[in-house]
Amino acid sequence: MKIVLLNYHYFIHGGPDRYFFNIKNLLEREGHTVIPFSFNYEETYDTPYGEFFPDPISGKGTFLLENLQMSKFRKLLYVKKMFFNRQVEKKFIDLLSKEKPDIVYSIYLSSSMLPKILYIAKTLFDIPVIYRLSDFHMFCPSYLFFRDGSVCQDCLTNSFAAVKNKCVQGSMAASMLRVLQITYIRWNKWYDKIDRFICPSRLMEKTLLQAGFPREKVLHVPTFSADLQGDSANKDPYILYYGKLIREKGVEVLIDAYNKIKTPLIPLRLIGPCSDSYRKYLFSLVDHGKRKMVSILPPLQGEVMWQAVRDSAFVVQPAIWLENMPNTLVEALSAGKPVIASDIGSLTELVSHGENGYLVSPGDVNSLAIAIEKMSTLGDLSVMGAQARSRYELVHKADHHLRKLIITFKELIVS
Repeated sequence: MKIVLLNYHYFIHGGPDRYFFNIKNLLEREGHTVIPFSFNYEETYDTPYGEFFPDPISGKGTFLLENLQMSKFRKLLYVKKMFFNRQVEKKFIDLLSKEKPDIVYSIYLSSSMLPKILYIAKTLFDIPVIYRLSDFHMFCPSYLFFRDGSVCQDCLTNSFAAVKNKCVQGSMAASMLRVLQITYIRWNKWYDKIDRFICPSRLMEKTLLQAGFPREKVLHVPTFSADLQGDSANKDPYILYYGKLIREKGVEVLIDAYNKIKTPLIPLRLIGPCSDSYRKYLFSLVDHGKRKMVSILPPLQGEVMWQAVRDSAFVVQPAIWLENMPNTLVEALSAGKPVIASDIGSLTELVSHGENGYLVSPGDVNSLAIAIEKMSTLGDLSVMGAQARSRYELVHKADHHLRKLIITFKELIVS
């Protein structure tokens, strides 16, 4: 098959990007032709299809908006492209006309690349379209269902709740723009032409069904990861958190919980992207007497990161928001690592309390500290580790994911 993969990045920054390249490699391994379509940022990897990549709506430059200095004219152009983007449409039409793909699979569009291009693929070219949901951007202006430190789903019943609460960048104007964009997309019925919505978690599946999406269009396909099974060369294991270092991931809760442990037996290591100022702030939260036990490191890539997972004693994911099947936990399971996770969102689909790890109340510092101390003193974690690995082999192996996806592709192509 010839498959167009859509993603707003053609480089790795977050979870959707990692899935994008994972599934791209998997499809190509099976002999399929994969054609990427993304924005052309400074960080974009080289590709023969780069001529079809449109400029980002923020202008050609770095993908991080906080690093950009935009003039008033550029800001107005940015706002316009949140609703109309002729360059994206033209480039996409040119790509489809030349390559004539069998199917379009959208990994992540967010608010930057409008789903109108999916509508175009279906209505102008009669190409089947599949849309994977990595977060809640279809419903929530801030994408997260998270406000003021806790889960919030007010926008499911009141679209303008985000304006009142200034959910986007703490700004009423920015929040209004996202609300209007969501309303505009629904008004144009661009989602109506999508053939299947791929949900990485039962949580996302339930959200779409509650929002009224047709049952026959909603498909649960658990995400997968590379197989990290392997030996650890490290004789001094540590507690590991890895992923974005942001508040909603519960990293501050984790540090507070570690501080609660009078005499930690195992060091704590946090690895992931964040600003220098936030990294310094996180380290300032660590009790002075425990600072030699805690390291907060920049992101690691590829095999270096995977070996860091293998060398850990166990993994902690203390999220305080509705995680939608995070790659990091699937990877931890594949490496046979027990997990301590918050009893929230899709994390309960990955961790069975007392079997492959422990579940604790989100944001509960005391409960998390108790769980960390308990797992640190178990000594032999092999039984829990085996259960973690078993969960991965049963549900999250690449071949399971690919088989279900290919069946769906073929069903839509022949229908």
